[in-house]
Amino acid sequence: MAFDSSMFGSGLGGLLGGMFGNSGKPYDKAMEQYQKFMQMGQGVQQPYLDAGKQGLGNYQEWLQGQKDPAGFLNKMMGQYQDSPYTSYLQQQAQNAGINAGSANGTMGSSALAQQMQQNAGNIAQQGMDSWLQNALGINSQYGQGQQNLMQGGQNSANSLMNMYNQMSQQMGDAAYGKEAGKQSDWWNMLGGVGGMIGSFL
Repeated sequence: MAFDSSMFGSGLGGLLGGMFGNSGKPYDKAMEQYQKFMQMGQGVQQPYLDAGKQGLGNYQEWLQGQKDPAGFLNKMMGQYQDSPYTSYLQQQAQNAGINAGSANGTMGSSALAQQMQQNAGNIAQQGMDSWLQNALGINSQYGQGQQNLMQGGQNSANSLMNMYNQMSQQMGDAAYGKEAGKQSDWWNMLGGVGGMIGSFL
């Protein structure tokens, strides 16, 4: 049988292509891009995830403080002090009572003293009620804020998990493609060797 140079050349091309072709190389680039994208996505989501973790701890602590409503209110009311405005209103009411008592000639009477005491008590109660409503409102807003942080962190964690799942799938596909490219190079090399041998037969 005569030597077939075209078959030999084709076989040599297949051998060299299989040895130096590196058909899996494009998949390396794809995997690099996927990893960069994952790092970028994590960088964007991480602050929200961290805030959510902190919010979760704070929210749990806040809920713990709400378990005993009477204890919570007693602790809160233990911090109450008359505001300067409440003291000012009480002083104004006392001055008005003294002036009215002087004008009517009832100064020093039990009825006047009782009325002045009741007015001062009413003003103090209104100040305390107003303070308590404000304090409870702020407390509720704090709990809601921590819950919002926690939910934002959960949403961020969900986004990260979705991104990781998608990237893992794509990286798996790229790894498969890279391995398939290597296998293709291997078979090209074997086919080239076979073609070269066949050219002598």
